[in-house]
Amino acid sequence: MNRNEYCDRVLAQVGRLTADEANDLRNELAGHIEDHAEALVEHGYTEDAAYGRAVALMGDPEETGRALRRCYRGWWLVIVQRAARILTAMLCVMIAGLIVKSSGLYGAICDRITVQKPSDGWERWDTETPGTRLPIGDDIVRIDAVSCSTQRAEVQLTGFDRIPGGVVYARLLHTLRLENERGEAIYEGLEDHDYPSCVSGSGTLYVRNASHRVNIEPDDTYIRLIYDRLGEHVEVEIPLPGREAQP
Repeated sequence: MNRNEYCDRVLAQVGRLTADEANDLRNELAGHIEDHAEALVEHGYTEDAAYGRAVALMGDPEETGRALRRCYRGWWLVIVQRAARILTAMLCVMIAGLIVKSSGLYGAICDRITVQKPSDGWERWDTETPGTRLPIGDDIVRIDAVSCSTQRAEVQLTGFDRIPGGVVYARLLHTLRLENERGEAIYEGLEDHDYPSCVSGSGTLYVRNASHRVNIEPDDTYIRLIYDRLGEHVEVEIPLPGREAQP
């Protein structure tokens, strides 16, 4: 009986094993036989005789297998262990999802992808401008909606960090300035308005929202959104809905 046959007969008695357990046990048995054979060769045995003697010294394979079977768990425990691993992985994914949602990060990522539908009254002012993104510093400012009446225009903005999950600068949207064609801002010069065109603002660590207004004249065709702080100047002209420039 050679080494492989001996290992096969032992494993047949051990019973149900995982593939990893069977490989480990086979390697361990083969290693013991190898060690015995090398020692016998050093004492003058031929290689074939040494391996035959080493296998015989390992004892009856059926008895060895039955003895080893008591050292391994029952097959049902293997199934329970695998099921526990799968359940643990699923729980980890669920917990991670709950953490992301509870932190507001999930909603923030959604807000980055989809332009938010404005409140009542904005739908009729759909133009190509909503969705425009302006890189400012480490953040992005997105124009979500534009509306105007005969005397006033309003722009709704969203700000977020360039990296998803990054913290957006809380005052970025407030520091923007909305001007009419004559360079005027609505609350400029009023002591209780640090930011002359910003009328509202809210948000989280990841997403900020704000609205800016400016007075306009009946013949105005555009307004101008400006950021000019910390050595950076960003400026964009926003066409007024329904007020295309005349040729």
